[in-house]
Order: sequence, then structure tokens, then C-alpha cells
Amino acid sequence: MSDNNGRIGLMGFDRLKLFPIVKNEAAAYEVGTGVAVPHVQNMTKEADVSEQKVYADDTLYLNVINFNGLNVEITVAEMDLANWAQLGFGEYDEATKTLKWNPQGTNKEFGMTFRCLMANGKYRMYRFYRFAVSTVTEGEMATKGEDAGVRPYTITGTLSQRALDNSMSEIHDGDDYSWLDTIPSANGSDQDGEETP
Repeated sequence: MSDNNGRIGLMGFDRLKLFPIVKNEAAAYEVGTGVAVPHVQNMTKEADVSEQKVYADDTLYLNVINFNGLNVEITVAEMDLANWAQLGFGEYDEATKTLKWNPQGTNKEFGMTFRCLMANGKYRMYRFYRFAVSTVTEGEMATKGEDAGVRPYTITGTLSQRALDNSMSEIHDGDDYSWLDTIPSANGSDQDGEETP
């Protein structure tokens, strides 16, 4: 049997949680209570960059590349109607179990945490400070047949830097999973990266 203790390749993805942003200002950052998004399947991230080339003396003088964020797609096996509303796509009535759906959405912003299993059995954990949700779409619908697969939902949006300090995320290796349950508040008076309780 091979020894994977030293291997840190990523092998999994789970424990996705979204925290509605309460403040995202130059002076302060704060999120509300996190909401779990169950049954995640995968996530893709693609850098959004813009490039500006400056020429002088008939040659390239300067190549300016600006990082605008990460375009994200998250696939989940199912979507609770209450979660759909919490993402900004309508109003949910708990009494009648009915979503008044708004496909336009409201571009709500969240902090985000999740973890990825590593080959050594431990986890790499992530906190992203700002995730703007763009769309939530249902997968293709088809009659039941030999294909027993479910029709997944796709959440798209953009990960970007918060206003307070232009930070985008924290990444932590370990096995204290409570790290995923909070995104600490911070303000402009914090020193040396200390977080306010």
C-alpha cells in the first residue's frame, strides 16, 4: 500500500458555505450568518484579466495586466428553494413552500468558505471575502429513462477583492474544520493583520 502522508494533491470539494456581506467598505468588512450550500459537485475558476499595451519608439514599452477577479462556476446536485431565494433570485414563502422566482437576480455578495480533501487525508480550506452571484440555472430536463443521473444546478459569479485591504482570500491547511464556520470581521484600525472578534 502506498504512503500518501506527504502528498497534498487536491482530491475533493465539500462544505461550501456562503455568508451574506453586511459591510464591504474601505473602513470595515463584516459578514452575516453563513448558509450551507449542500451537495456541491465541482467548482471551476478562471482569471478575469485585462491587458493594456503601451508602445514607444516603435516597440512595446509597457505591458500592464490588471487582475479583475475570478469567474466562477459551482455545480450542485440539488437546490433548495429557500437557498435559491437567499442567493437573490426571488422571495420564498415558508408557509406555502413556494418561490416567487426572479431570474434577473439581485447580484448579492457573499463571503465564501469551502474545503478540498488532500491526498494525505487532511484538508485545504478556503475563505474568500467577496463572491458576487450572477446566475443560478437549472440543468437540462429530460424524461426518466436508462440514464439515472440527476440534473444539476449551476451557480455562476465572480470572486474579487474586498474594499478594506484589497485582500481576496485566505487558504489554510489543517484539520480544524471550525475554521470554515466563520469569516472574521475586520476594520481599518487593525494592526499587523489582526482580526476583530
